Amino acid sequence: MTPKNGGKIELRLGTAATASAEYEAHLQTATTSFHARVQVGANAGAKQVEFGAWTTTEAGAEPPEWLTADARAALKAALRTSQAEGRWPRRITRWRPEPSD
Repeated sequence: MTPKNGGKIELRLGTAATASAEYEAHLQTATTSFHARVQVGANAGAKQVEFGAWTTTEAGAEPPEWLTADARAALKAALRTSQAEGRWPRRITRWRPEPSD
């Protein structure tokens, strides 16, 4: 479902190991959809979350920074969950309002 306002974050687990995982990221606004693979954990380096190249419905477009930041925060929470519980969340879905600044 396409959001009428704000943005939707959908993250699906691809491959997973104890210290790292790969997710398929789908970020969506009312007008554009963005897809990328994301490395989380040890394979992502010091940042802990590393987005790959974005593919989108609009050539050359990047997802809004506020939506990418929320996706990064959700993936860091998934990393903490995996460290505490020994498993990665299979799917993470969030809706976020667009900032009003």
